Amino acid sequence: MKSIARALILFCLALPAAAAPRLELQARLDPATRQLAATATLEDARGLAGFALGDEVEILSLTADGRRIASRSILRQGRAWHPLPTGTRRARLEYRVTLKPLARLDHRAALADRDAVADPEGSFLPAGAGWYPEPGGYFSYRLDLELPAGQKGLAPGELLSERDDASGYRAAYEFAQPSEGIDLMAGPYAVAERALVLPGGRQVRLRTWFHAELAPLAAGYLEDSARHIERYDGLIGDYPFGIFSVVSSPTPTGFGMPGLTYLGREVLRLPFIRATSLGHEILHNWWGNGVYPDWTAGNWSEGLATYLADYAYKEDEGEEAARAMRLAWLRDLAAVPAGGDGALKDFTSRRHGISSIVGYNKAAMVFLMLEDEIGRAAFVRGLRLLWERKRFDGASWADLEAAFAAAAGRPLRDFFRQWVERPGAPALTLKSAVLGGDRLELGIEQRGGYALEIPLRLVFADRVETRKPRVTGRETRLVLDRAAGAQSVELDPDYRLWRRVDPALLPAILREVFVAPRAALLAPGADAATRAAALALAGRVLDARLTAAADGDAGLPGAPALVIGLDPAVDAWLKRHGLPPRPVASAGSARVWAGRDARGIPYAVVAARDHAALGALARALPHYGGQSWLAFDGPRVTAKGIWPPRAEAIAVR
Repeated sequence: MKSIARALILFCLALPAAAAPRLELQARLDPATRQLAATATLEDARGLAGFALGDEVEILSLTADGRRIASRSILRQGRAWHPLPTGTRRARLEYRVTLKPLARLDHRAALADRDAVADPEGSFLPAGAGWYPEPGGYFSYRLDLELPAGQKGLAPGELLSERDDASGYRAAYEFAQPSEGIDLMAGPYAVAERALVLPGGRQVRLRTWFHAELAPLAAGYLEDSARHIERYDGLIGDYPFGIFSVVSSPTPTGFGMPGLTYLGREVLRLPFIRATSLGHEILHNWWGNGVYPDWTAGNWSEGLATYLADYAYKEDEGEEAARAMRLAWLRDLAAVPAGGDGALKDFTSRRHGISSIVGYNKAAMVFLMLEDEIGRAAFVRGLRLLWERKRFDGASWADLEAAFAAAAGRPLRDFFRQWVERPGAPALTLKSAVLGGDRLELGIEQRGGYALEIPLRLVFADRVETRKPRVTGRETRLVLDRAAGAQSVELDPDYRLWRRVDPALLPAILREVFVAPRAALLAPGADAATRAAALALAGRVLDARLTAAADGDAGLPGAPALVIGLDPAVDAWLKRHGLPPRPVASAGSARVWAGRDARGIPYAVVAARDHAALGALARALPHYGGQSWLAFDGPRVTAKGIWPPRAEAIAVR
């Protein structure tokens, strides 16, 4: 994902490259003392209104067009803004700041953290942390960086020069295009490098900046970085930078910046990252860091990256894997209460489970439906046209609509209006299927008022056929010709429409409880230690805020519930309340599963061997909301699965 700091710069104006302000920055960082000392020069021939800088920063001197002035600040958009005299074209300041210490954050906290931190194990100064003077819009920059011996550092941009010796590390980075901000990373890195030559002879430097224990992984990351860049360079257009770096972080981050990705040390060890997440972050060099989302009109880049990376890799595996991902998206939507989601135009960044379902899953499905609507060739032309028109500029959903409409040769206003500007999703039900000779009459009910082409699969004794009739009203009666012999009809059997599926047809998954806004916590037979462990684990997995566990001896409360306890107490509680026994094999230290009661209300159960086994689930369990069941041995998942779905079908009469 792109750095969450980008979403904070909501007042940025899209400026053409020639008009963007320029920042020259010389920065000296000592991670051991957490001291940052810097000299910055801002220039803009059209005039500088001022700059934003963190209120904890001490400005030692400030000049405007060569004249020394007093520094003062006002609050603007929640940030400390330093106005400059009217007409100022050049401002120079010297400043220093003591950065915060590195905190051992979990994944969710690391994504939300905006502070600049320093530590010999790793320093991260995000773009939105106020560590440099930011002129209130896009700007180009040069960064000259100094670090003590044993440390190396980088920022987005072309590497102009580099020196590493006993006196310390020196490097200069240049970002000549309009940029949203500067992210700075440093650490005790071992650097590995290889060259990638793209069509036409363009050369890209590929680098890994890894902590020492990760050095053996460098060759594989360099190889797969080259593979992903070649893929998207051919699909979309020229890779926009001269370098790409994979950088290890001491915290569990997953950020993409121009020309680099910043991934947690433990994340980099995972065997699937090179094949999946790495490609997603590389794709952000086109969508997000090459074409910037217009944050005031919605962040489309995460959904497009999900579609062209995560989902495309499933398509590479085959239709069964791709269908499973589409089904997972609709399972996630079914976990969101009616009216609990928002419009794509209002999504900016992931803050909780529901925002992820909208900004990533729904957006990816919308791009899938768009490709189904206009065809693969026009869709690819639209991608390339968007890249040509908006490279290093801001783009809104309206700009995407214009590019794809031009590529398709027809208006797409209705499509974007109902899928991007409206919250919610349609719900469809097959009510009847009556065959009369060669003609099949269908009754379809819709809640939502969408205009849809619904994939319908007609099942015959010896074949299947797919038809795509158009449905617009609340109740639609359709007549399909040439249907003699049809035995049943299946509605959208391959899950290619963003829609609310009847939860009874979908397998129960943990996320139904994890994202529920009023989930309850039950701790059957819990002593004080078990209750404390249950509250701590619930705080990690639930979007809902909990301060206490409900009476653990009570039954399910008529609302989504998370049940946490030790094995004997959970088994007794299930039996006492007439719920199915543990469906997961008893091997290992803990079992987790999802279910629904007789009323269709979801619940999730965590049964563990002891308190230590409960505590061991805290890191991994939040990442498995899309599963129906899990088995753990300590913190490690040893088995997982999803209950099978039921077909949404009706027999022909």
